[in-house]
Amino acid sequence: MTTIQRPQDTARTSQDNTMTTTVPTRGTDPTTDRAPAVPSHRMHWNWFGVWAFLTSFAVFEVVKHGYVNGSALDAIALTATAFGFFVAPDLTFFIGAGQPVTKGHLAPRAVRWYNAMHRISVPLVLTSIIGVALAPLAFGPLALFIGGLSWMAHIALDRTAGYGLRNPDGSRGHS
Repeated sequence: MTTIQRPQDTARTSQDNTMTTTVPTRGTDPTTDRAPAVPSHRMHWNWFGVWAFLTSFAVFEVVKHGYVNGSALDAIALTATAFGFFVAPDLTFFIGAGQPVTKGHLAPRAVRWYNAMHRISVPLVLTSIIGVALAPLAFGPLALFIGGLSWMAHIALDRTAGYGLRNPDGSRGHS
C-alpha cells in the first residue's frame, strides 16, 4: 500500500486542501482492499481439456461404429443421438417459457430441471454403467454410451465458458 496526497473538495485534513488517501497497488480493488473477484464468465481451461477429450471420444465412436463398421442408417442414428444428447440439456430453458425474468436469470420453475441436466453425475453414470457394460451386446446401449459422452461434453463446454449451475432464484451460480 502506498500513501499519496491529492487535492479534494471534501474531508479536508489540513489547511492546504489535501487529503491522505491510501491507494492500493498490484491490481487490488480499492474499495475492499482485496484482489478483484474473477468474473464468473472466464474460461476454465481444465474443463476445456475435458470437453476436447469427450468430444473427440464421441466423434471417434460415431465414426467407428456408424461410418466405418456400420450402415448408413447406423451412421445417421448415432450422429443424431450424439447431437440430440449434446443439445438436450439446454432444452430445459423452455420449461420457464412465459415466466417473466430479468436479464441473465432463468425462470425459477426451470432451475431444478436445468441443474439436474447440468450435473456431470447423471451422464457419467449413464455412460459408465449402461454404456460400458452393455455396449458390446447391442446397438441401443452403444447409442446411450455415445449420448452420455455428448451430454458430458455439453456440460464441459458450459463449464469452459464459465456457466455453472443456477441459484434457486435463477441467477448464475459459481462454475
